[in-house]
Amino acid sequence: MSLQGVEAERSAAGLSGATASAGWVFRFVLLGLGAAALALPFAYAISTVLKPAAEALSVPIHWLPSRFLWANFLLPFQQTNYGRYFFNSFLVGVSVVILNLITCPLAGYSFCKLRYPGRDLLFLVVLATLMIPLEVIYVPLYDLVFKLGWTNTYWGLIIPAGTSAFGIFLMRQTTMAIPDELLDAARMDGASEWRIYIRIVLPLLRPALAVLAIFIFMNNWDSLLWPLLVAGKDNYWTLPVGLAAMQNNNEVNFSLLMAAALEASVPTLVVYFLLQRYFVAGIALAAGLQG
Repeated sequence: MSLQGVEAERSAAGLSGATASAGWVFRFVLLGLGAAALALPFAYAISTVLKPAAEALSVPIHWLPSRFLWANFLLPFQQTNYGRYFFNSFLVGVSVVILNLITCPLAGYSFCKLRYPGRDLLFLVVLATLMIPLEVIYVPLYDLVFKLGWTNTYWGLIIPAGTSAFGIFLMRQTTMAIPDELLDAARMDGASEWRIYIRIVLPLLRPALAVLAIFIFMNNWDSLLWPLLVAGKDNYWTLPVGLAAMQNNNEVNFSLLMAAALEASVPTLVVYFLLQRYFVAGIALAAGLQG
């Protein structure tokens, strides 16, 4: 190869390397701008909490408070029943997750691996409920809860959310990946269906169960409409209902409201960072199932 050809190849390689470096820089800058845009509301919320009440709505915006009032983070607990709201949300959220982790895998295993008349029809009925708006379901559901005497009780907040059609669908589709030969071998060894389910199926469903737990907890933690309907007393209000009530006053204390909103987001952030890899896997799994 001639000297000119070698120099041309080197020039082309250098040009491609420079182009690749410029591409990485562009992506880094773009992601940085996106991260800054997402972090801006949190920075404003923290700044508002630390400001005196008179500076909360000042124009132009002062990002740094004239005085840092760290005690404002205690205002929700001091001026409202915030501790009770937090306890209610945690109790209801954990209870609903536990119930879904019991009912959804059982139903998914039944629809996938057991054979009985009407199995596929029942599964279609479950899937059909996904097309019904929640607002339509809440009308007869509230009537049932009222007749059972579960209004203003934890039962009314927990039991109706004890299972989900999406959770059953997710568990059924995941259970399909378990080979039938593995279960048949266990049956030939004399294992009962319960033993097969507990010893073989559930351990293989652990990643999907973690994904289901994350989705159910985050969805229940942010639920507003159903707790607002079924809980008329503030002793049974969850955090979204309590936060909504704080905004209905004639004079809104924005420092208190921002502090309550930030503290309400802490559990979901902790769950996300602790189970981030499961959350990302769940997004991919849900997208694959819907596709």
